[in-house]
Amino acid sequence: MDLQTTDKKIKPVLAATVLPVAGGLDFVFIEYISAYIDSVSLVFLRLALIAILFLIVLKIKEKKLPFQKEDIPRFLIGGALGSGLYYIIEAIGITLTGASLSSLLFATVPLFGMIGDAIVYKNKITKVKLLGVLASIAGVAVILMGAEEGDFSGSLLGIILVLIAACCWVGYTIVAKPLNNKYSILAMTTGFFTAGALIDLPLFLLYHPEHVLQLTPIQLILIMAAAVLLIGISQLFYLYGVGRLAVTTTAIMMNLLPFTAVIVTWILFGTLLNTMQLLGGAVIIASITIVALADRPKVGAKEISSSKPKKQ
Repeated sequence: MDLQTTDKKIKPVLAATVLPVAGGLDFVFIEYISAYIDSVSLVFLRLALIAILFLIVLKIKEKKLPFQKEDIPRFLIGGALGSGLYYIIEAIGITLTGASLSSLLFATVPLFGMIGDAIVYKNKITKVKLLGVLASIAGVAVILMGAEEGDFSGSLLGIILVLIAACCWVGYTIVAKPLNNKYSILAMTTGFFTAGALIDLPLFLLYHPEHVLQLTPIQLILIMAAAVLLIGISQLFYLYGVGRLAVTTTAIMMNLLPFTAVIVTWILFGTLLNTMQLLGGAVIIASITIVALADRPKVGAKEISSSKPKKQ
């Protein structure tokens, strides 16, 4: 790979890492706010707040909503997989398996991503990519084993749900990739979060919608700020990376999340990092670097759609 090609990958790689880094901060916030609101209501409220805010910004910036009729099904599927279903299934799965086991199961996202990339976009599973993906999973395992409170027990249903959530995220990445050729990153993010909120609305209404009314103004402000900064804006960066990198490369970035969560906990609460956690983090970072440099996607941001972009 020449220097020019490497330079072109630096920006999207850095952009794609924003999401797992923000996810580490989000884990700490969710642990705090879950004492005041249930997971279903929290997921819907966050999606709805982001959707409303981004719709306003999109309307101001692009003068009109740019969504084309033929792309609505893709936005609905992507919104369901990456927002509506993913966050709720993830939350339920974690409660049934525990943080350590669920984190290890989520580490399989790059493996599913590599398989999906090969099937949908015909990007070959090379030895280097396979080695990098397996190394990243091993890195997550090392981090978790280094945690004193690590518990790898869990119910079969919880394990299945976590694996389904991992597949949902990979599906979202695959579905989102072609839209980079037709829409701005802001329009894509807005479309996905709006679809996710609409899909989760019936479940929210059937669950405990009254929990939202019990929140204080300060808690509502914190939820909105965390939703926009840690989910909404981080998704903007992630989708930028998705459109310019192979699915395997963006998927493997998600394995940074356990390491960033450990770093955030260390910064905020002074929890000491041990040698195993540092070693696991180094392995994950090295595996991401190897896969990012070796991956040469056949499908680029300007090649993924058979139709030419339409002027809006």
